[in-house]
Amino acid sequence: MKLNNFVSKTLPTLLLLCCSSTFAIESTEKFRVAVVKNTLGANNIVAGEYESSIAKISDTHLDFNRAMNLCVAQIKTYNFELAENSCTKAIDSMSVNASRGRHGKLLKALAYSNRGIAKHLNNKSKTAYDDFLMAKSLSEDKIINDNMAYFKSSIKVTSLDESESLNAE
Repeated sequence: MKLNNFVSKTLPTLLLLCCSSTFAIESTEKFRVAVVKNTLGANNIVAGEYESSIAKISDTHLDFNRAMNLCVAQIKTYNFELAENSCTKAIDSMSVNASRGRHGKLLKALAYSNRGIAKHLNNKSKTAYDDFLMAKSLSEDKIINDNMAYFKSSIKVTSLDESESLNAE
């Protein structure tokens, strides 16, 4: 798929969902994850049918769109380690050319934000913070800024190795 085709078809179809779970009910109600609409499994995720979405997507080649959707479905089913891996696949699947433009950077930033959420919910706050920082460096989108702000408010700064860097942000 050509770069312009990829970005022009993917960006307009992103759908943002609120994420919820038990630590997660308090922690993730305010996080928003990105799903790519009109792609395999997206309708199931929107309908709350996460397991059927995972089954559909897992049996296919994971391009950016499918890896993003799989990541969200795994977050929603509390499979945070798998979600982290799927988000990493989404990030890695974007070509260098696709992530150079403003829209491509936003897509990559949303993938980093999704992965940051998965890591945070898996008690990996330090590396989650790194993902949120990377997302912010790629895009100042409101969703990314809101996720970063909520992340900061939901953690105890003293639990991180580099608490000064969080306070400085």
